Formats: sequence, C-alpha cells, structure tokens
Amino acid sequence: MVRRSLIAVALVAVAAPVAAQSPMQEPVEWTWSADRPDSEAPLGVFGARTMEAGEFRIGYRYYQTNWRGVWFERDSLDLATTLQLYDDAPLTRSDVRHQASFAYGASDALTIMARAEFAVIERETIANGSLLRTSVQELGDIEVGALYSLYNQGAYRMQAQVGAIVPTGASTTYADTTMAQLGGVTTELPYDMRPGGGVFGAILGLSGSTQNESGSIGAQFRMRTNFGSNGAGTDGFTPGDEYEATGWVSYNMNSVVSVATGVRWQSWGPIEGEDDRLNASGDPHNLAGLLSGQRAMMPVGINFLFPEDSNFAGHRLSLEAVYSLHTDYEGPQLGLDWGLNVGWSMGM
Repeated sequence: MVRRSLIAVALVAVAAPVAAQSPMQEPVEWTWSADRPDSEAPLGVFGARTMEAGEFRIGYRYYQTNWRGVWFERDSLDLATTLQLYDDAPLTRSDVRHQASFAYGASDALTIMARAEFAVIERETIANGSLLRTSVQELGDIEVGALYSLYNQGAYRMQAQVGAIVPTGASTTYADTTMAQLGGVTTELPYDMRPGGGVFGAILGLSGSTQNESGSIGAQFRMRTNFGSNGAGTDGFTPGDEYEATGWVSYNMNSVVSVATGVRWQSWGPIEGEDDRLNASGDPHNLAGLLSGQRAMMPVGINFLFPEDSNFAGHRLSLEAVYSLHTDYEGPQLGLDWGLNVGWSMGM
C-alpha cells in the first residue's frame, strides 16, 4: 500500500506541469519535436515514433525482471500450500535480456525497425526439500516491423505498427533438475524458462503522443498473435496471444534531462497444446492451459539527451525502474517483484 501511494504521488507530480499547459489549448502554436529528451517513449515501449527520412538509429537495451513467490488470481500462495499442490515450488526467477535494435526512416512517413535479444534466465526452486538453481542462456525471438505515420500535425503524432516474430529463440530448454538427479540425465524445463516460442507471430499496434513546452504525453497499444505449432513434445504447442497497453507522461527538467512515469498493462492467453514431456503436477509452470492472466505495472524513469555541442551528440541514455501494481493470474505463476531497464541509442 505504501509503495502504491508513493507511486501515485510520483505520477501526479510528473503529470501536473504537463497537463497544466496542455497543447490542446493552443494546438497551432506548437510543433512536435524529436530534439528533446522527452521525445522518446519509456524503455518498455518499442516503436513509439517514426524517424525522419534517412535517419538511422541503433540501440542497446538491458532488461532485468525479477519474480518472487507463487501467485494465484490476486493473492500469493505460501510455500506450504504450493508444495501441497505441486512437487516443486519456484521461489524466485531473474530474467535478463540483452537487446539490440535499429530503426531507419525510409521516408518521413515510413520507418523500418527490428530487434533481437539474448536471454539469461535463472531460477531458484524448492525440489525434494532442497534448493535447486537452474539457468538458461539462449537467443530470443527476432522482431521485424514497420511504422507508418497516420497523423503528424502541430503538436500531435500518431502511427500504426505492423510486424512479424521470427522464431529464433529456444522453445525447449534443458537443465539438471529433480528428475535429472534421479535419472542422471538432463530434462526439459518449465515454460517460463524458455525464451522463445518456436512459432511465427504477427504484431499490430497503434501509438500516439503530443507535446507542449513542459513535456509530452503518449500511449501505445500492441498485440501479438502466434501461428502454428512448435516441435516440443509429441504434438507441440502454441504460446498464447499477448496484449499490452502503455500510457506515459514525461516532464522536461531542462533541454538535457526529462523524467517520466505511467502505467503499463499486460494480458496473455493460455498456451494451446502442450509439451507432453512435462509433468503437470511437478511445477506450476508446467500447466500450459493455466498459464494466462494479466498484470499492471508502473515504470518510473529518467532520460538523457546529450547536447549537440558535446562529443556524444545524438546519443541518448535512459533508466527505468518498474514496480508491480496489480496481478490477476488464471493459474499459479511466479509473481512480478520489480524490474530495472537501461537503454542507450545513437542516431545518425
């Protein structure tokens, strides 16, 4: 409760000066500009604005997401209850993703973009009364796409997004687990320890933003739909569809630094099919049909745009902390604890 109250205060503090001088009051006198620290969306948002014709931008993002305790619906389950339901009880998980991206302005209206990542996933689980640590280091899926400007007048911008998921990530991972200790061989890990889906997917999105002299306000909605089935197990499985909506507000401290906050909502459907090599009663994340739900988070970040007269002109640096606000799971799953994102990009 204290964390949520403090976060609400932070949101109001950032939003107040921007809303007080909303560009809706004087829409003709202000023009949207990319040469400001608040022109980039928060790190958790991908593809929020188009590039100018001929502009090329490369970037690196570090995402760390930490999970703790098993949650069901809106409540956490204690360890004893989890072990009554399953053979193993996950305690914590850390997802680290190293992501490289690029965007190119094919024209003022069309931007081509792509991103790829390398994932490091570590988990602690109580198994047979002992603490078991497992780790996975694998490539993730590749996303390619395009942004098309729908509206670009004065202080307002809106663009549509289309893209595709290329299944380069591992949809099956292995490690020494409880089963392996008994049999002397490695075994398949639960679905949450797999950085790839093993199937192609389609991305659709819509985003927009507006600026005034104090800062900017923006929003984005994205959905991912997966097609086909991978080769995991006898018949394979298809990851559930995913939906994400983010709204943010940024305030310029000066021409170099801006602070931002907002709300991010995610929803995901159950896995269709299953990897029949997984024991349904062995781990909460082995139950494909119950791994659905939704959550709400609040990112709080700071952006740096290096001045034109510096040696790092054109470079951007961003930091973002992510806090959990709400969780509602259809089946038992690890609960989001907190996240930390760091990003760098350079335009040419």
